Amino acid sequence: MTDFTFPRRLTIEDDIDGFDCGLPVVNNWLRNQLKNAGKQHTAVAYATFSNGVLAGFYTLSAYGINHAEATGWLKRNSPDPIPAILLGMLGVDIRYQTMHLGSQLLRDATLRASSAAEIVGAKALLVEPASGSAARFYEHYDFRHIDHSGKMFLPLNRH
Repeated sequence: MTDFTFPRRLTIEDDIDGFDCGLPVVNNWLRNQLKNAGKQHTAVAYATFSNGVLAGFYTLSAYGINHAEATGWLKRNSPDPIPAILLGMLGVDIRYQTMHLGSQLLRDATLRASSAAEIVGAKALLVEPASGSAARFYEHYDFRHIDHSGKMFLPLNRH
C-alpha cells in the first residue's frame, strides 16, 4: 500500500523527473510549461507525492466560457463570458494509476475550485478531456458535456 501526501502547490524546485502519466500532452505540459505558467500566473499546479516521487498533479486556472459555447443551466442568467475555473491538466503517474489517486486529485481540485468560486465568483469547473477514457472518468463524477465542443463542466456552489 502506498501513502500519498496531501496535495500541495507544485513548485519548480520539486523533482518531476521520471513522471509519466501515459498522455504526452500532460507530460509535456509538466516538463515544458509549468515554469512559465507559474511566472505568468496563468495556472497553478497542485501535486501529491509518494516517498518523494511525484505521483500525480492537476492545474487550476481562471477561465471564461463564451455564451455561444454554453447551453442550459450553464448559460442561463450568466454574464458573457461565463466565469469558470479550468481544470487544465490532471495526470497520475502510470505506477499509481490503479490506486484511485485520480479521484483523490479531482476531489481536491473540486474543493479548491469551490472555495475560489466563493471568493471571486465562478459558475463551473471546466475540463477538456484529453481522451475518451478521460471523458468517461469525468462523467463518472457528474461532469456534463457542453454540446459537441469536447468540453465538460461541473456546477460549483449550487444552492
